[in-house]
Amino acid sequence: MVTMIVHTTLPLEKVDVPAFVAELGTAATNAFELPPHLRSVFLYPIPPEHATESEGYQATFILYTAPGKTVDHRRAMVKGLHEAVTAHDWGKPVKVVVTIKEHESDYVGVNGTLRIDAV
Repeated sequence: MVTMIVHTTLPLEKVDVPAFVAELGTAATNAFELPPHLRSVFLYPIPPEHATESEGYQATFILYTAPGKTVDHRRAMVKGLHEAVTAHDWGKPVKVVVTIKEHESDYVGVNGTLRIDAV
């Protein structure tokens, strides 16, 4: 499973947002070699007036996933997300930042149950 939270100043009105979210999810599952349904993507637009002024746009990804990903998986993730974002013409340069947070199943709960206790 990978949960992706994306904060961005990208002008999302330039793309089909559901399709873009799907592209990001596909990039994530491909990189981590996961089945397509083992992803959650949450895309949060940041209005330009709520961000530091810059020459271009930024997309910051925070990914939460179980441990055990190899450095090659992490490389593929960073590259895949960069390619998914920069495949679109945003009109300005885009900086893509990716932070991967791995967690053990005793540090995550879903619906009131720690993952380590889930059957």
